[in-house]
Amino acid sequence: MASGIAAGDNEAVLRTLATSIGLLPQAPPAEGEERPEGSIALPVIEQDGRQYIPVFTSEDALSAAGADPATAVSLPIAQLAANWPSDDLWLAVNPATADGLALPPDVVRALPVFAASSSNGNGSAPG
Repeated sequence: MASGIAAGDNEAVLRTLATSIGLLPQAPPAEGEERPEGSIALPVIEQDGRQYIPVFTSEDALSAAGADPATAVSLPIAQLAANWPSDDLWLAVNPATADGLALPPDVVRALPVFAASSSNGNGSAPG
């Protein structure tokens, strides 16, 4: 992904991201709260008045942001994008890292298309 960012190849970046596994930080449930089996909580961070759901592409990036890899949920980023909850939420990929990026909701919702084109062999190899 970093090479695509450096080259300015947005399509390669989105294709790589769409076929990646993401780590979603999870906070422990509030006292007395019990989450349904298999559910995940979408963490939301706010910066400059915009709300983001942070996702990380490595345990190192997750740890660098101060989150605990042991409590993170691992899931395909295309799956997260296919179930994107709101037009008000952006996706923050590897926030607080040099190669972090922010994607608006319409681009997030398009990620499954990039994943499908990559798995059908219609795209170049992720890099």
